Amino acid sequence: MKDFTELNARLQSLTAGLDGELWRRLMTEADPPRRLPPEQDILDLVFRDAKAVSGYVPDLMSLMRRHVPAELDAANRQALAGILGLIQLMVRILLMILLVPRYLDHEDLITTFNAYRQTFTFVEDYLAQAGRR
Repeated sequence: MKDFTELNARLQSLTAGLDGELWRRLMTEADPPRRLPPEQDILDLVFRDAKAVSGYVPDLMSLMRRHVPAELDAANRQALAGILGLIQLMVRILLMILLVPRYLDHEDLITTFNAYRQTFTFVEDYLAQAGRR
């Protein structure tokens, strides 16, 4: 990948189709509070989504190493801000799940949350150096 705009475009394409028909079915059948999808199905979706997005973290880190933050153009700063927003959303969703008592000590969830939190901090600091944040 050559820059943050390309990475952001790939992430947008990825998130536009996450879990396709399964997600649509679960969302359509839900009728809170009377009928909710099975908890494990939703947790599985969140883990798959988090794993899919995190697959691009190595590309993100590589781009951050190759580009000087202060030299980013407006399009790349904006794309990186969008990527940061997606990472932030993932952190919030994972934290929300950790608030459910039965998942409080779920090791995979804790590890995933911590990895996203660390990535969020790296990107936020980088973006601040680029003059945005």
